[in-house]
Amino acid sequence: MKRYNGYRALILTVALGLLIGSSSGALAAQAVLAWNPSTDSSVTGYKVYYGTQSGNYQASIDVGNNTTYTLTGLSASETYYLAVTAYSSTQESPYSQELACDFITAATASNGQITPSGTTALSAGTSQTYTIVPNSGYQISALVIDGLQTSPAASYTFANVSGCHTISAVFAPVTTSGTTPVTTPVTTPVTTPVTTPVSTGYTISASAGNGGSISPSATVNVAAGAAQTFTISPGANYQIANVMVDGVSVGAVSGYSFQNVTGNHSIQAVFEAKQISIVSSVQGNGAISPTGTNSYSAGTNVPFTMVPASGYALKEVLVDGNAVSGALEATATSTSASGATYTFSDVESNHTICAVYAPSYPVVADPGPDQNIKAGKTVTLNGQNSTSSGSPILSYKWTQISGPAVTLSNPSSAVCTFTPVDVTTAEPLAFELTVTNSAGITGSSSCLVNVSSNGEGPTLTGGPDQTVSASSNVTLDGSSASDSYGTITNYTWIQTAGPTVTLNNANTAAASFVAPAIGAQSVTLAFELTVQDQYGLEARGQWTVNVAGDSLPPVADAGQNLTANPMSSAELNGAQSSDPAGSSDTYLWTQLSGEPVSLSDPTSPTPTFTVPPDPNQSPLVFMLTVTDGVDQLSATAQCTVTILHAGPGFQTLRPGWSFSNAGGAAQNN
Repeated sequence: MKRYNGYRALILTVALGLLIGSSSGALAAQAVLAWNPSTDSSVTGYKVYYGTQSGNYQASIDVGNNTTYTLTGLSASETYYLAVTAYSSTQESPYSQELACDFITAATASNGQITPSGTTALSAGTSQTYTIVPNSGYQISALVIDGLQTSPAASYTFANVSGCHTISAVFAPVTTSGTTPVTTPVTTPVTTPVTTPVSTGYTISASAGNGGSISPSATVNVAAGAAQTFTISPGANYQIANVMVDGVSVGAVSGYSFQNVTGNHSIQAVFEAKQISIVSSVQGNGAISPTGTNSYSAGTNVPFTMVPASGYALKEVLVDGNAVSGALEATATSTSASGATYTFSDVESNHTICAVYAPSYPVVADPGPDQNIKAGKTVTLNGQNSTSSGSPILSYKWTQISGPAVTLSNPSSAVCTFTPVDVTTAEPLAFELTVTNSAGITGSSSCLVNVSSNGEGPTLTGGPDQTVSASSNVTLDGSSASDSYGTITNYTWIQTAGPTVTLNNANTAAASFVAPAIGAQSVTLAFELTVQDQYGLEARGQWTVNVAGDSLPPVADAGQNLTANPMSSAELNGAQSSDPAGSSDTYLWTQLSGEPVSLSDPTSPTPTFTVPPDPNQSPLVFMLTVTDGVDQLSATAQCTVTILHAGPGFQTLRPGWSFSNAGGAAQNN
């Protein structure tokens, strides 16, 4: 689904609240999100994105047409970054303003209360005050903030929160000094004086349960009035559940100090298996099991099984937002009953996993190039360059999605026409083509038609490919956009393929981003720039950026630019394209501008077409996309076909001759 700059960006307006901690002791929490509904009438639903890195959302949830949603299974020790998008049947809005969420966990204890209790979530930068009240007969002995013991207080405030915290309170009995003497008549016997020894030391008994240790341990001798500190350390895949001092809980602290020891004491550390959560989801038609958010004991192996729906195949598996390769135990296709398996081994931290499914016989809908048309001239929409792998196309459907309504001649055929009415100001029109093959798989895409009094409008054909290193700074330059009819007033960049990156200056001619850290893997990122002039006329262009790991992308070669006579046969030549990996590549030709033509085979390296009859038409621009058959890296190249004008020196091709951009000269077929 394309992101579309026409949607108004959403803004999260309600702070997170109603957050509930886990009663089992695991650091789990939930949060309630709310946002303003979009004012765009075509919006049919919303998606919630979240992750533990700003701008890098590891998971998304389609919440339908709701404007509130409760996220569950979150870790109370992690800061989460959240955003929302709106979507229609074909488009998705940019992300809303990002919201950072931190958690504070208040541990419960005997003989007193701390309010609010459990796990509370806050928007970053806000504050939270806690009230500590002992039960009757008890007093506050100490507060423990983030595992460190502090002085007792009846309240404590976390100000300008910028991370996750813990708080607990230690309560002790109230001691009463002095007694009321009782006089009883007695006869005092004569006794021999006895000397009572004065105690010079005490003992502290220190013990730890399974899953960790306490240091020092066993019986520790402490001089009267001295201090003794103990350190509590959980073992691998365990966490501190509680620490008991003289039988009273002081919370899950990592250290405790006895001060001014005047008696014997005991300290006991209790541990529990660390719990982690794994959030599973799917994109496309298929299933993953187990699904949703599930908790597991750390150190265990957790397998996930992925099975595609009929007519679909497993395209990739995203773990923590990154594609994995070579990790599947089976290839999942529409004929695989058991599907594919991915296993998290000896898991020690929270994760996300997403199974991405794609049609087994994918359809590529090609509605033809964007066009600049003079008012009153008949416009042709040509979808004949649409392709379907392994299954023939059965139906076409054209739908107008924006602009003043026009009448399409045959909206159910591959080619249809319409005539825009005369205009006094420029008018942008948009049309969507939906193609369905015999397997029932559909594909959709849109084209723009700018109508003006002189047939002029913005032009933009995209930029050259870039190959960059992981984590490098990348600039996308759209300054080549031009407009002979008006002035470019708006720029909008969106990402259309590849691991999500954060675009900087996305509303200027030059956007930038930091390439993802991909390790040995290589990935292709695709971006689209839409420019708009003061009349609302638009033009679009594509930019491809390959982030190179151990493999390099193919090299696309669209051949030389060429000139051709009207109504002659011309050939595009991408046969000189190459691939350093030597794999079997796929080809796809797309017309970017000019009067729409029908290619003999858009997936051939050398398709042919008939040159339009009007020599006054603007040049035809074509883009070749070459995709590596092994790692799906892509590269693009463009060529231009200029239609010759009749006049002095005009040469008409003899029957059986054609033009080819292999060398740009006429040749006999």
